[in-house]
Amino acid sequence: MPPDLPEDEATSNLLAGRATTAGTQSFSMKRPVASDHFMRPDELWLSSIALGTLRGDAGGLDDLLYRSVVGDLLEGSCNVFNTALSDRMQTSERAIGHALVRAICEGHVAREEIVVVSKGGALTPNPDRARGYTEAQRDLYSTYVDSGILDRSEVTRGHAMAPRFLLDQIQRSRRNLGFETIDYYLIQEPEIHLRELGADGFRSALCLAFEALEWAVSQGFIGAYGLATWDGFLLPDSDRSHLGVVDLFDAALEVGSADHHLRALQLPYGLAMGEGAALESQLGPDGHSRAILDSLHETGTVVLASVPLYGGRLVGHIPRFVRDAFPEAPSDATAAIQFVRSTANVTSAVVGMREAEHVRDNLRLAKIPRAHPRIPAQLFAQAQRQDAARA
Repeated sequence: MPPDLPEDEATSNLLAGRATTAGTQSFSMKRPVASDHFMRPDELWLSSIALGTLRGDAGGLDDLLYRSVVGDLLEGSCNVFNTALSDRMQTSERAIGHALVRAICEGHVAREEIVVVSKGGALTPNPDRARGYTEAQRDLYSTYVDSGILDRSEVTRGHAMAPRFLLDQIQRSRRNLGFETIDYYLIQEPEIHLRELGADGFRSALCLAFEALEWAVSQGFIGAYGLATWDGFLLPDSDRSHLGVVDLFDAALEVGSADHHLRALQLPYGLAMGEGAALESQLGPDGHSRAILDSLHETGTVVLASVPLYGGRLVGHIPRFVRDAFPEAPSDATAAIQFVRSTANVTSAVVGMREAEHVRDNLRLAKIPRAHPRIPAQLFAQAQRQDAARA
């Protein structure tokens, strides 16, 4: 990487360490849980339920709520904390990082036992300087454009993936979290740039981004990297916004050889957005089309399923036949999460939780085995038959 990278500021007091195989395995055995609550797709053991931090207002009460549930999550055998610089305008990273560092310093958990995931790519103002829309725009311009971190041409719909920008975002997230190493760092919504750049331009930009992330791995800033998508994997391959998983791994191989660190993918998946398992959007090397989740089988990729509750809108609206398929789930929310965590090749369902009651309810599933993977597939087939009958 070029020598004129962003200076690393105020990182001398960051908590050292990272998630390890031995540490995460030790955490998985601390409490009685179902044998498949933790999965090890690559090097680390990850709980089937992860904390998500998107929802809520910046700062204030929601900071206190997120901080307050970290202990309950650890006690409930959740060791995956999935946040982003853009979540609640940086305040989610700060709140979760503060609570985790405190839990580590007080001896409730070891740094090696928890998996910290963060994301970058969406331009995010400093909450201490952005009190309104105008101030936020002024802060973004001065922070990223005036400083030379970004050229305006590198910004598309409020997102960027230029190498210098991603490295800057990693440093900001490290400071917010208080951790020397972020275990998985994901580029947010890269499909936005695919629409703008076209296939060839996107491939070049992606390789440059991966080169920067491989460098960040070599420096110990991150443990591995990946992509956090919205619809890129869920569109047919004829769509110009379609992301091909084979192309992504080809780019990683080109940049990092067989030792590349592209290890994680996040995509929306659940009862309300089932394309990840139902839509054969990915053309494999054998010429056959498969759903994205099927395409990731035995690739050693951590798969994080976002919006399993569709922002809470599924609660109270779960069809009876779905509830009947998961009699072990005590509520609509847990039935929806059980559907996700039981789907083949899903590592963790990323669930937004700010209240202790929701944490306790959802983490009851830690002691309940995942359902057989054929059950979600059968539910999709049943829903399709019902739709056809109504047509």
